[in-house]
Amino acid sequence: MNPVWQQKMLRGLCKRKGIVVTAYSPLEGKGTPWGSNAVMECEVLKQIADAKGKSLAQVCLRWRLYEQGVSFVVKSFNKDRIKENVKIFDWELNPEELEKIDQIPQKRGYLAFEFIADQGPYKSPEELWDGEV
Repeated sequence: MNPVWQQKMLRGLCKRKGIVVTAYSPLEGKGTPWGSNAVMECEVLKQIADAKGKSLAQVCLRWRLYEQGVSFVVKSFNKDRIKENVKIFDWELNPEELEKIDQIPQKRGYLAFEFIADQGPYKSPEELWDGEV
């Protein structure tokens, strides 16, 4: 889950059922089988980060933690990035910025083809993902 794949239907269901969502690879895991550069190359996020004097990663983490109520797991071996990741608590995104993020075109980050089979419960990506993205 990230600003480019917000998974609104899944988050809504989890909220109604009292399930806490935890996002892994919130910056989209470049270099992983499911990852891409879509988050880090998003112009909307770059513009917000520049206007705030924050990094794009900080904008993404702030959007997720406070604005969406989703916990997340970040990974870095870089000490400067680790320090940067925790500097998201002393500022906020305004309603206009949240609306801009909400309007980012969505792109599924993980197709999950291994869960699709002619003999299984999901015979197509549309069935698996309930038509969302």
